[in-house]
Amino acid sequence: MKLLQIKIALSVMIGMAISVPVRASGYPVFDALVLAAVTAMNTSMSTLLYNIGLATNQNGQKIASTIEAAAKTQREFEVAQDKSRRLEDARQRYTVPNHICSESGSGGAGQVGAVASAEKGNMRPGGSGGINNAAISKAINSPPPAPEIDASRAAKIHAQFCDADDYAAYGGARACPALSTTMPGADKRIDSILNGAGANGKSHDLTFSQAQMDAGRMYVQNSTRRSIAPQLRKGEADTVAGAQYVGLMNQYNAMISAAAEPQEQRLADSQPNPETKNLLKETFTSPSAGAYYNLFASRQARSSGMMSAREFEVFEVGRRYANTEYQTDLQSMSGDNLLREQIRVASLNNWLLLSLKNDIQKNNIINGQILASMARQEYAPILTEKYRAVAGSMGGANGQAR
Repeated sequence: MKLLQIKIALSVMIGMAISVPVRASGYPVFDALVLAAVTAMNTSMSTLLYNIGLATNQNGQKIASTIEAAAKTQREFEVAQDKSRRLEDARQRYTVPNHICSESGSGGAGQVGAVASAEKGNMRPGGSGGINNAAISKAINSPPPAPEIDASRAAKIHAQFCDADDYAAYGGARACPALSTTMPGADKRIDSILNGAGANGKSHDLTFSQAQMDAGRMYVQNSTRRSIAPQLRKGEADTVAGAQYVGLMNQYNAMISAAAEPQEQRLADSQPNPETKNLLKETFTSPSAGAYYNLFASRQARSSGMMSAREFEVFEVGRRYANTEYQTDLQSMSGDNLLREQIRVASLNNWLLLSLKNDIQKNNIINGQILASMARQEYAPILTEKYRAVAGSMGGANGQAR
């Protein structure tokens, strides 16, 4: 608006200057009118320049104010953004998610394994491992009889586990009075060790019932600990031959202990473990872990509130790998919490690798004993024959003295 007024004033002054008369002689005469016009023009020019300066100054102030306001807004935005970033970083670092409480369950894996190992020690003959089936308990915990007596006893016990093959062959006999529908062939099938004894076609169990434990113990007795010779009585053991017999039996039982160890440890790992009871309570504080338990837990675990060491280990792996609820937990993680979860998963993998290492070491021990047995079978007759030859070359008597 002010610029428009300035333009109008300039136009008026120019018009006034043009309208000033000039004398015919060609010499300018500055009369009062011209002087007034010049004076007015000077005044208007001063006013014009003042107004131009004023307009420029006001416009500059507006621009400066606008720039200052924009800069202030930017600073406030950056401060707010930095504050939000720091608050989120603090939340990620120090907030404990609800699923983290279940990690106390993972921390108890060592205690669970220790209890399972102790229970395995109770399963050796004469140990305190409980067996409800009286016939199986007597077969396992009494001194070995002669092989034929042991075989007859095994046949009598098998009458409880008669399967379709047995019944088709000698069904109705005392060895198979009726077909077992609950645990057919349980004392002769490795399923009793791997998956738990039960009806044909059943799914595998990770925590065994007491009846399944008893059937598994009888399978170990039949497959590994069956008698090859009777145990001596007190008077017989005091003789020279008796002492040698006892020594041979001890050497044999040392080998059998190694042979039975993997099966007995599997059974110990499959029975309800009291150490898991409190650990599971803490695990349920995690919604995702609780949801997986409801889908995964065995019938035995639900009824007793305890898992076996095997089931607990599978549960710890499965609630991460095979659990859709856990994927939701992962999506809510970021920053340090996600890094911590990665460390937990890596630690779990290390724990499983350690278990695998221990199993490999056990297998190496057993394989070494198998190799030793094969070496004895090959070299014992050769060395015996060679020893006789040496004794004969020394005159016989000297060899006998050895």
